[in-house]
Amino acid sequence: MNNQEIYQLDEEEIDIIRQSEEDIKYGRVISQEDLDRQNLEWLS
Repeated sequence: MNNQEIYQLDEEEIDIIRQSEEDIKYGRVISQEDLDRQNLEWLS
């Protein structure tokens, strides 16, 4: 993709972004450190 092209999001991508923004707004987030720790526990 060069600098002149514009990527059009489809409805599913727009919905995912909206859900992500809502999660951030309401504090439904996890740090990378906590996520890594959970992944290691799950893999054990």
